[in-house]
Amino acid sequence: MHNRRCVLSFVLVLYFFIISACTPQLALPNLITSVPPKTLRIWLWPGSGLETLIKSYSLIRPDIDVEVVIAQFDDILPSLKIAFATNGDAPDIVLLESSQLNQVKHFQPYFYNLYDFNDERIHYLDWKWRQAENKDRTFLYGMPADIGPIALAYRHDLFKAAGLPYGREAVGNAIRSWEDLEQAGVLLKKKTGVFLFDNLANVYSTYLNQFDAPYQISQDYHGSPVNPKVKAAWDLAVRYHKLGINAGLASQTPGWAEGAVNGQFAAVLAPSWVHGVMKKNAPATSGKWDLARAPGLPSNWKGSFLAVPKLSRYPKEAYELAHWLTAPQQQLTNFLTNGNFPSTPESYASASFLEVRDPFFNGAPVGQLYSYPALRYQAEYEEVEFSRMDRIVRDGLRRVEVEGADPEKVWAAVVMQIQEHEGGD
Repeated sequence: MHNRRCVLSFVLVLYFFIISACTPQLALPNLITSVPPKTLRIWLWPGSGLETLIKSYSLIRPDIDVEVVIAQFDDILPSLKIAFATNGDAPDIVLLESSQLNQVKHFQPYFYNLYDFNDERIHYLDWKWRQAENKDRTFLYGMPADIGPIALAYRHDLFKAAGLPYGREAVGNAIRSWEDLEQAGVLLKKKTGVFLFDNLANVYSTYLNQFDAPYQISQDYHGSPVNPKVKAAWDLAVRYHKLGINAGLASQTPGWAEGAVNGQFAAVLAPSWVHGVMKKNAPATSGKWDLARAPGLPSNWKGSFLAVPKLSRYPKEAYELAHWLTAPQQQLTNFLTNGNFPSTPESYASASFLEVRDPFFNGAPVGQLYSYPALRYQAEYEEVEFSRMDRIVRDGLRRVEVEGADPEKVWAAVVMQIQEHEGGD
């Protein structure tokens, strides 16, 4: 009987080990658990190029799932404000353009101070980092994602036909000022009948954004709601219109595409992210364009940032993703694949950056040309929400070039609209 009990005990123990080996989670339920990944929601607008980078992040961080929500640019801020007001559904990370960032500076309690996680300013352009801070430099709203330095894209074949310099270095040396550009435009029109520029808005924006805080309002303007720099940019654009060197073709329209293909205009003032638009709208002109330094002081069109709202469920993980997406290597990758120009000077020293040649622009060294204004651009802190003001001015210029409206009367109407806008706020 004793032996039978021993055998039975042995069989039971053996059975237990067999079951344990086959189903370890049944045997050790408290020691082996599966932790589900955390899900971060990020709001982007079309064309940011960040979606591809996010897929790469998921490979190195299997503990993080990222849900990408693509929203229209104009819907981002209203949706964010509704979420703040209702304590509702909000992103863990949101992509904000510089004007949008200036708006959210009035909602500081609704965002995490990214300085609470780390201080990475050493990796970024000083002026770009400053744009992301509050006035006293104690609060960081967002990680700098990209910038928009300006170069002059020009048709080298049309410049050559007009007897103008047409090599990129020769153009850069000959057209250093806005006066030089004006003279080139007048000669181009006289010799070939071709307009210099596609539209006034690009001239206006490039000239205006040479200056620091061009929309900042001051009591020194004798009661006017408009910074004198805005009026100077308006006057320059109108002068080009009166000289007859502007085609009046709005960017990203069928008319613009047709004008580009048919050689109606010979130059576009553009940041690198506009290249994709040009290639999409006028692929037949590939190789006919080249790039040179833009005239005047270095200029920059806006740029974007990644911010972490206070409604984020996982702020630490959200910051880690925002930091990774805006690190030098990822910004370089986004430039090489999508054209978004890096805000990280370290990227500019990379061999792949320096070796970039764009066949659409006659093999121009895109990285080298755009890093020149990026490193020399000057900007200080501002928190003016300038997007609506900018739209009012650009709409006014459109009336001048398309409808033939009187510039002085339109300007008076622009000032009145801006004043109403400022009073309404």
